[in-house]
Amino acid sequence: NTSLAAAFALAQEYSQDDVIVVQETEYTGAGKHHQAQLAFAKTMGIDVRFGDPEEEIPGKSIVLPDSAGKIRAREYDLDRARRSLIRNATQRADFLTADDLDFLAAEVNRDREYVQEVLREINKKWEEN
Repeated sequence: NTSLAAAFALAQEYSQDDVIVVQETEYTGAGKHHQAQLAFAKTMGIDVRFGDPEEEIPGKSIVLPDSAGKIRAREYDLDRARRSLIRNATQRADFLTADDLDFLAAEVNRDREYVQEVLREINKKWEEN
């Protein structure tokens, strides 16, 4: 439903005659239904309510939009997310293999040099190949 919500937010900026094609590929089984996820969040002490999603505090609250006008896109720093993924994935590794570098490069959709740059920043060593 993420793709649909993004398309809805985008559609608010288009004219009424424009067409937006949405491809939804998420698998929605195995506990991924929003009701199960929200119920779990509540049992974990997360405040789940309707209101302005801008008031949401990660780890503390989930604020669902209380009107269609509050469904909007947010800027997200993908480079920060990529670097975080590499840091977290290598947290317990002292030395990375060439296969590890290739895997990380594919995972963050960047080349091996990008991965090596991040590894240098966090003082990780890798197999030269």
